[in-house]
Amino acid sequence: MVARVTPALMTPPRRSAPPSQADALRALREARASGRRGVPTLLMASGRGGAGTSLLSTLLAVAAAGDGVRVLLIDADDFVGPLAMTLGVTPVASWRDLRGGQVTPADVATPVSATLTLVAGGPPRLQGDAEVSALTSAERRACMRRLSGVMEAADLVVIDCGSRLDTVLAAVTPHSDERLFAVSSTSDPIGLASTYALCKAVHDRHRALPVEVIVNRHEGSDAARCFDAIDAGARQFLGLALHMAGSIPIDATLDTALKAGVPFPEAAAGSPAARAAHGLITRALTAGSHSRPGA
Repeated sequence: MVARVTPALMTPPRRSAPPSQADALRALREARASGRRGVPTLLMASGRGGAGTSLLSTLLAVAAAGDGVRVLLIDADDFVGPLAMTLGVTPVASWRDLRGGQVTPADVATPVSATLTLVAGGPPRLQGDAEVSALTSAERRACMRRLSGVMEAADLVVIDCGSRLDTVLAAVTPHSDERLFAVSSTSDPIGLASTYALCKAVHDRHRALPVEVIVNRHEGSDAARCFDAIDAGARQFLGLALHMAGSIPIDATLDTALKAGVPFPEAAAGSPAARAAHGLITRALTAGSHSRPGA
């Protein structure tokens, strides 16, 4: 006699829902309290200017902060420092004012909201009209290291490194929960080669630093093709398997709102780019620390 299979037994097993950002945050804080994780730190960088690291850094920070994550956003640009203008705040000091121990790290931390704090970039703001010499590489690294206490108070640190290699290298600590997000925004060979060159330069100096790729202004199969081209070069010439962190689509809605003067958090709310950034940052918080590149 053949046993009958009831419909209940034929029902496919339910898949567990992906973790929410609240779940990820709870797990992260528990892991940090037990000493199993450090502060997740995302270094946003590109191989050439115009890739959108400032926009993406702000999108990721605002997306996480909106869900209750305590975010420290650092504008590592020591020339212009656009993030303060983007977020509509007026900092008293920039991280360059840390040179020489003139101010404390708390003095350069500007609250944007209850969960988002900005460390502004750009020129020093406490020097008045006095001529200020350019930072050396050692001074830039020292200023970044002095922010470590402020970083420890955050759940997440996002650093906009832009496209200058010396800025990227100054921001690398490194520690087990630090990752480089190489931002690529174009499918032309020169643009893809510049992203590969960034990955190579950082990998040559910090082989233990995990490197992931965000494809900006592309989505779907177009984004996958951009990533595959960069990953193929890294595998062939560096022996490095990259990760694709995600992609951010072109967002005319966000662009129009920003040009109209709408504050960034309001302009980004519900936009396609913001939704993509929310998914990306949730995955970043959920992921554990990597022990080696390509892990």
